[in-house]
Amino acid sequence: MSGIDILNIARDSLLSHQTAINLTGSNVANANTEGYSRQRAIFSTMDPGVRIAGIERMYDQFLGVQINGQTNSLEGNEARQDALSRIEMIFNETDGGGISELLNEFWNAWEGLSVNPSGQAERMTVVSVSQSLASLFRSYGDDLLDVQYDANTRVSSLVTEINGYAEDMADINGKVTQLAGTGSSSGLNALKDEQESLLTSLAGIVDIHYTRNTDDSVSIFLSNGLTLVDGNRSWALDTVADAQTSFNNVVFADDPATSINSSITEGSLAAYLEIRDTTVEGYLGTLDTLATSLATEINAQHALGYDLDQNVGGDFFFFDVDPEVQEARYLKVSEAIVADVNKVAASATVNGDGGNAAAMSALRDELTMNSGASTFNGYYASFIGEIGQDVAYVNRSVDHDTVLMTQLTDKREELSGVSIDEEMMNLIKYQTGYNASARLFVAAQELSNTLMDLVG
Repeated sequence: MSGIDILNIARDSLLSHQTAINLTGSNVANANTEGYSRQRAIFSTMDPGVRIAGIERMYDQFLGVQINGQTNSLEGNEARQDALSRIEMIFNETDGGGISELLNEFWNAWEGLSVNPSGQAERMTVVSVSQSLASLFRSYGDDLLDVQYDANTRVSSLVTEINGYAEDMADINGKVTQLAGTGSSSGLNALKDEQESLLTSLAGIVDIHYTRNTDDSVSIFLSNGLTLVDGNRSWALDTVADAQTSFNNVVFADDPATSINSSITEGSLAAYLEIRDTTVEGYLGTLDTLATSLATEINAQHALGYDLDQNVGGDFFFFDVDPEVQEARYLKVSEAIVADVNKVAASATVNGDGGNAAAMSALRDELTMNSGASTFNGYYASFIGEIGQDVAYVNRSVDHDTVLMTQLTDKREELSGVSIDEEMMNLIKYQTGYNASARLFVAAQELSNTLMDLVG
């Protein structure tokens, strides 16, 4: 072996160990970078000498798929938890002052009026409690609509986020394909980390399927098979107001007439669609049913009685804005009765007795709701119980998903995370190799000089 050969061996070893040192420095610098996968230099023998055969990215693709799937579930349940916690606060009956308490006061006020049907204080109490009850129905209805409208706004903002991530992925795909043939493993690995980070962000919002192509680009599809990203091209989503509900439908920008809401089944976007279109809509329906049934039964009984002026009782409750739209948020006490409490039809006859007020109070125990299975109070209590069950279920789901996510993240950190202690040990090892290569280079240079002198 000539001196030139030894010089080449020393040079290759110096360059290889310098590459490994640089890579170790990059690992240390990115120890706290979220989504960074540590890299490792792969040394390989060559005849003669050593070289860097490649730079390995410490990443488990299967584990990445699991993390993305768990992110999809966790963020979906966290979105549900956020909305349901707001709804739980709306219907918080623990401190009193809710519909349950006011319903009891409402029945008690009628019972008090039945004892003294001509009493102005008793009449004013009936009207006052009824106004408070109607006001709370309106408040709860409006609060539920606020949750629904907020979910609708979240749908639009999440669609904007999806488009941003899809555009970023298409841009990175273009860079990846350009680097694929250059041999820049470190740069390519960094772009792959960015791809994985974008996939996780997208998975948290919407259920996606994706494939890594032979050129290391990533193609992304929605659950209905429609393409979101392919190569360096992305297809934008959009939101279009529904003609009937005025809520936003998710569509592809190039096909605004076709809603894809039903194809979005997981992730935070699906959760907000579910909260908006199913959960809150169902709660509103239950609240509206209670308000409508209460108004109907009270009005029917009130019409059977007589007021202090011996007139037949009129409607006690009415629905403001449009009588045909019988929703809780429009429930009010008759303006005529509010203006003159003598119009409360407490008497069952023209003689001024309290028989009709007693009949009104007795509606408390009538099995009016659920096709004759529940009282008004029982129906509302069941409704509150349903909300409580929904909240408890989503809280358990979030806790379960969080535990699984922690386990998966810990596994990923074990494989891909940077250990400063380990990197410092590697750095010492590579520095030792670099110093040895440098001494070999000096020795080879001296040998070559000696040989040249002998030849000369």
